[in-house]
This record gives sequence, structure tokens and C-alpha cells, in this order.
Amino acid sequence: MNLFGRSKIKIYKHHLKWTDEFVKNNIHLIEKNYSLDPYKNKWSCNVHTVHDYEIEDVYMIDYGFLRKQYERIVQNVVKKFDMTNYHLSDIWYNYYKEGQYQEPHIHHGNGGITAVHYLIFNPKYHSLTHFSDSNIKSPRIRSGDIIFFPDDAEHYVPMNKTDKPRLTTAFTVTRED
Repeated sequence: MNLFGRSKIKIYKHHLKWTDEFVKNNIHLIEKNYSLDPYKNKWSCNVHTVHDYEIEDVYMIDYGFLRKQYERIVQNVVKKFDMTNYHLSDIWYNYYKEGQYQEPHIHHGNGGITAVHYLIFNPKYHSLTHFSDSNIKSPRIRSGDIIFFPDDAEHYVPMNKTDKPRLTTAFTVTRED
């Protein structure tokens, strides 16, 4: 696991080798959901998002597999953030087609961790996660990378300007100590 970042904000990055296989097995469900509601989300943006607790009117991707894999890696990441008692939040995916974006936001802000896993990402076409604080820079990313950063770091995704979809999952690790 690599450490990136300037100032006091640390970003940890790890590559998850199983990403391509997961996408291959689940993209048809994401596309079905997208066709039902391309702008499904709870925020002030136009990204397509489905959470693991949304069981009505959606096709569910394999969130059980994701939770199991994420729980494994989080066990190591929480040590980097000096967390002993924690909880993995709900998991959601964000699917961006041309013209879609995510507005600036923070997660819980209670001293926890935000995670973003890049399932479909090509640095030639897609934007990194941007941070509102210009001192915080995302590391180089490729499909399969997951980054972890403090949950109070405001971040966003600029508009997707290509016809190539961008897919991420995200979750928050909340501090319970």
C-alpha cells in the first residue's frame, strides 16, 4: 500500500487485482439500472448511483463480494489512520457517462476514512477525484486502484467529457472510538 499526499492529508492507494473480473460479472446489471434512471442519486448532481441497501426497483450487483473484499483491506488501512474501533458503511457505485459529474462534498467528517475504488477508469479519458483543497492531489490512478483519505476532505468529480463510462464504488469507514 502506497502513501501519497502533501500537507497533513494522507491518501493511501492499493491495487485490487480482482477488479476486472468483478466489472465483467456485474456491468450488465449496472447498465440495466442506468437504463431505468440515468440520474438516480440523492445529491445535487447528475451521476447514476445505487447503494447496497436500495433493494426496490434496481438490479443488485454483488455487494456481498465487495463488502468481504473491502473489509479485508480496511483492516490494514485503519492502522494507518490510528483507528481501532470502526464500522464499514453502506457501499455504493457511481456510474458516469458523458456529461455526468459529482458535486463537491464530504462524507461523515467524524475522523473516519473515505474510500473510492476505480473499477472502470482510463487516465487518458477520465478525471481523477479532485479535492477542493488545492494542496491535496490524487495519486496516479488506473482501473483496479482504491484510494483512502480522511472523510472530511471535500472532493468531487468533474464532468465526464467522453463517451467512455467511468465507474467507481465508494464507502466510508466510520470511527467508533
